[in-house]
Amino acid sequence: MRTIHKFQLEINAETQILELPDNSRMLHVEYVMPRRAINVWYEVTADMTAERLPHKFRIFSTGDGIPDNGEYVGSTIDQYLPESYHIYELKD
Repeated sequence: MRTIHKFQLEINAETQILELPDNSRMLHVEYVMPRRAINVWYEVTADMTAERLPHKFRIFSTGDGIPDNGEYVGSTIDQYLPESYHIYELKD
């Protein structure tokens, strides 16, 4: 059985870590204006005892350089400012 969980990423240039079960699948990315943050929804196993592995994420603005080990996850837009954000998972 599977379920959907929501996680929050802060908008900054730092690497952020989410603990996700193996075989998790990203479903949606959304900008949250009141918090100036990004929510991501993942489909994950419903087995609460499943091992969780660290996944590294980084948010890039349009025009930023993206490292070769970055794998695209999704993009979102701030509707009130001319800003868009692109989420990449950094693979080892």
